Amino acid sequence: MTTWENRDVTNNHLLPYVDSATAPEEVSAALTTLPFERNIFKVHSQILSMHFSNDSYTDRPQMVANAPTFFPTFMKLLTCAWSPQRSLRSKDWQLAVLRTASLLDAPYEWDVNEPVARVFGYTEEQLAGLRSGDLSSTELFSDRQRLISAVVEDLCLRDRVNKDTVLKAKEVLGDEALMDLFFTQSIYAFLARTMNSCLIDFDEPIPGLLETLRKYNAPIIERESTYTD
Repeated sequence: MTTWENRDVTNNHLLPYVDSATAPEEVSAALTTLPFERNIFKVHSQILSMHFSNDSYTDRPQMVANAPTFFPTFMKLLTCAWSPQRSLRSKDWQLAVLRTASLLDAPYEWDVNEPVARVFGYTEEQLAGLRSGDLSSTELFSDRQRLISAVVEDLCLRDRVNKDTVLKAKEVLGDEALMDLFFTQSIYAFLARTMNSCLIDFDEPIPGLLETLRKYNAPIIERESTYTD
């Protein structure tokens, strides 16, 4: 089971990790579409595998894949989070994911997504702020980022966003990116709750992970560098 302090693999997970080699054809295809396999796609990793064609990103046995009726379609939904056509900026996406992981006490979700946040430019100081929930520094975080964090906090802790916050988010993000934010938070909140409930284990380190992520996301990384809040 994952904890923030201990990465030991206990193998006490409450649902099995699905093996793509023995899974039904549709499930196996979904599990192997991402460049890495992760335990959540084996409960969750199949979602990512549909997004990446590179065999280097393969999750290990997947847990979310235990629901073969839902899993292939869910993976298609999850891959939308990686789409360059998404209206929500990539740094905004990762802020939403990491704040969700922190607020829902999901260390595995944080561990999987922290490298993605790094390739989009988040620093050690910013990651520490996202983990603690302290986004008060005007040097580290913009008003836009604090607004997104407020939306995520309301969703995680109160199951609805304050009307004034929604109206402000519409003004700053626009209707499409705001709805992207609602989708994103909901997807990763589902995954976080599944990981925690099923006592998922951390993945083994993936060699060359940051390099692979930078290469795959190079055009988006370049685009992100042009934004000014």
